Amino acid sequence: MIQWPGPSPAPGPAGRPPGSQAGKPPRAGEGAKEQGRLGCPRHRHPAPRPARPRPRRPRTALALLLLVALVLPACGGSGPAGPPAKPGGDGGDRGNRILGRDPVVYGFYTEPEPGMPGSFATMVRRARDLDVIVPFWFRLAERGDGTIEAYAAPSPERRRQVIREAHRRNLKVELIVHNLLYGPGDRSAATARRFLRDPRAQDRAVGGMLDLIRQEGYDGVHLDLETVPPEERHRLTAFVRKVREALPQGKLLSIAVFPRNRDVRDDPNTGAYDYAALGRAVDYFILMTYSEHRADTPPGPLASLDYVDRMVRYALRYVPRDKVIVGLGAFGFDWGGGGFPRYLDHAQAVRLARDRGVAVRWDDRARVPFFTYTADDGTSHTVYFENARSWGEKLNLVQRHGVRGVAIWRLGMEDAAAWRQIALRLR
Repeated sequence: MIQWPGPSPAPGPAGRPPGSQAGKPPRAGEGAKEQGRLGCPRHRHPAPRPARPRPRRPRTALALLLLVALVLPACGGSGPAGPPAKPGGDGGDRGNRILGRDPVVYGFYTEPEPGMPGSFATMVRRARDLDVIVPFWFRLAERGDGTIEAYAAPSPERRRQVIREAHRRNLKVELIVHNLLYGPGDRSAATARRFLRDPRAQDRAVGGMLDLIRQEGYDGVHLDLETVPPEERHRLTAFVRKVREALPQGKLLSIAVFPRNRDVRDDPNTGAYDYAALGRAVDYFILMTYSEHRADTPPGPLASLDYVDRMVRYALRYVPRDKVIVGLGAFGFDWGGGGFPRYLDHAQAVRLARDRGVAVRWDDRARVPFFTYTADDGTSHTVYFENARSWGEKLNLVQRHGVRGVAIWRLGMEDAAAWRQIALRLR
């Protein structure tokens, strides 16, 4: 997800990119994910993935919440987190990679946001190019006692219907558990601290996950624990291992982390992530590489190609490449006029440029589209977003590094033409 500085927007659905995600180079760090999402996504050796038939392609404050997460730095600054993993190896962990060794495409799923469609139609239409869906439906209760509460989620019956539709299309569905969107201040960090320091709360959370898996039919768990205080590093790793041990054979475990290119142990956004240990504990290690510039930075690309490359190279020093998943942003931001930048999907960005009579330009250095315009009140605005061409550049990088796949924040916001890039390179 993506986080913003200052008070959080009105309650409502959250999503990864404007919800609480991270990832930023040296300036302010690297990370973000909570305003509408995401950010802004592992160990008994699995059976080979069965051949999958290729069918023909045939509540509102989530956007605000997604903006609330665009401020987390994700770059650290001193020594490594542990011995590097052998590239391409299994790190000696007990794997549970039930999707085989084909490329894996994750899609984060939300309900509709203001002015933007939800993810259901895209999930159905693009099922042949997807493997795993992560609906943004559950989080830890703020009191930190391990209760898992529905948040920005439809009714239980609707959730089961979405899961059934995904399964009909041979998609797996992971249960998300996050610690986001409680309101202003460091409430996510405080919730994580209370939770991780209480073994009984952890047991309650694990039990709640298993209950939801049985009741609603999830195929695994996706952990999205952000702004975890650095001093909780070992407790976070131990909790992830506890979840791994509790999951039934064949269930997936993935984790979303803020990207970084060095390990700064006291960094408030990335210090709690022991890349090597977490990489051994999970099936998929998702880098939220779509918040290079955020609400607390000047305008700029959400994920320049060089930024993504640096974050991936660092991760591959500690995490086996067949577990690394690269985050692909489908959203954009409109900076200008003071306050938070406006969270946009691809269609809104293109329409805005057209309505303002300006051309969408290409940033040759960052390898992403952008444009500038002057608002009616005379303020200058800069818009950066992603499109099929910029996705193609990042997918080339994914192929060059030989990592496992990509995770899209979020379905329904992307350039429809970008799916051809997924099909060409990962299917």
